[in-house]
Amino acid sequence: MAKKRRLEVPSPSDEVQEEEEVSDARSDRDIAIEGTWKEWFQKVFLKYCYAVGMLFLACIVPLEFLRRLDGDLALGAAFLTVLLIVPLGFFGYLKLWGDGGMWGKEASEDL
Repeated sequence: MAKKRRLEVPSPSDEVQEEEEVSDARSDRDIAIEGTWKEWFQKVFLKYCYAVGMLFLACIVPLEFLRRLDGDLALGAAFLTVLLIVPLGFFGYLKLWGDGGMWGKEASEDL
């Protein structure tokens, strides 16, 4: 497989720019440009699919409770499901892509 090349062009101004603190973590764009397909799939594509899936659940499940149940019970059940799905989705995201997660910053050396 051919290696991707990245052109770096110096800024047009001659002023000395302050160096920004560079973190060790690569952004999604850097992974898409320099990373492998496996790394991109696990760290970028699946992350966005997970977010879309959690948003889908957070919308559809409460609406189904409103449709199936009647009155105040439906509102209470819908509210409780949102309060349950959103934190569980956030916790799952941190477990997978957080600092100590399966595909997080420390796991990047394994790929």
